[in-house]
Amino acid sequence: MSYKRFGFVLGPLLFILIHFFFKGEGLSEEGRDILAATSWIGIWWVFEVLPIAVTALLPILLFPLLDAVALGDTTASYGHKYVFLYLGGFI
Repeated sequence: MSYKRFGFVLGPLLFILIHFFFKGEGLSEEGRDILAATSWIGIWWVFEVLPIAVTALLPILLFPLLDAVALGDTTASYGHKYVFLYLGGFI
């Protein structure tokens, strides 16, 4: 079994274990969801299961689905409208 397959299974498995079974003292439900998603993303990032650019897009999918962070707040971390304006001008 290759390390990529191991990481492919380990990421979602760790997500499920944290999401359903981890009870952190003083950690809100949203915080637990963010921890679970971040562990999945981190495992896939380290094991390079998918290209890193694709793995970096997982928060856009996971955070709103878990109702942990709104879609607008999540995508705001990926860039500002002026960055894309300048990028378009440079291209």
